[in-house]
Amino acid sequence: MNKSDPLSILNEVRRLEIVTRGAVDTLLKGFYKSTFRGRGLEFHQVREYTPEDDYRTIDWNVTARLNAPYIKTYVEERELQIVLAVDLSASLWYASGAMSKRETALRLCAVMAFAAVQHQDRVGLMVFTDRVEYFAPPKRGKTATMGVLRKLIGYRPAGKKTDYKPAFGMLSKVLKRRSVLVLVSDFTDPIPMDTASVLAKRNDVIAAVIQDPLEKAPFLPARVAVRDPETGRVGYLSPGSNEAFRKAMDFREKQLKALTSMGVDRLEVQAGSNVVPPLLKFFKTRIERLGRR
Repeated sequence: MNKSDPLSILNEVRRLEIVTRGAVDTLLKGFYKSTFRGRGLEFHQVREYTPEDDYRTIDWNVTARLNAPYIKTYVEERELQIVLAVDLSASLWYASGAMSKRETALRLCAVMAFAAVQHQDRVGLMVFTDRVEYFAPPKRGKTATMGVLRKLIGYRPAGKKTDYKPAFGMLSKVLKRRSVLVLVSDFTDPIPMDTASVLAKRNDVIAAVIQDPLEKAPFLPARVAVRDPETGRVGYLSPGSNEAFRKAMDFREKQLKALTSMGVDRLEVQAGSNVVPPLLKFFKTRIERLGRR
């Protein structure tokens, strides 16, 4: 199949819709709104403070003008805005098994996008490598979402390496309202924590970590030749390289823990596996943590 052919791309989107339909209908529909509701709020009005109110909601400017305590009240936004920021650098095209990290990322994005469509939320897309390759602002409706998925499936990036800084910088500028920002990557490269912190304060950020099984449990029984997909360099790994693997994974874990400390939620998906169980576990855990039903 020629993945750059428009008909092939359309067929692939339809295949993804069929493959993920059961997940959206039977598993995610009941959890989706509970997982994200209440994160986006719009100012409604000010009213007088009562003893039952949280004193931290007092609007001190209005209180000073009226010489009586007043609080700000908010209403939940009726629609969410979801942005899929997808790393398509060369490392995402790697596969030690039958399915690459990229293909797994596509399935995850499809489930999230189709769930958003069912709840009439807006879906946007950013594709990045060591640069911002493509950006589509969030739009509502199945037609727009299918277009986003077609673009994602058929996209052939110019860059091979990963640099989060350009993507994070642009997202900080273009996301004018609070959004659910799903960062899809293998997170093996250094993360600019200062910009990540800004994004986490302004948005509901999820780090969707796509791992190959070999990365999760590295073990090399013999010497093998490998090529770095991002640099093109060829080298050899031996059983003695297992320690280097572990150090690389420790580095990733340290970065992900730093993101978690900023309030970023973490979703781990293993390449080649069904994306539904980790998504369901993530949604349930988040709902329980936030005390929602």
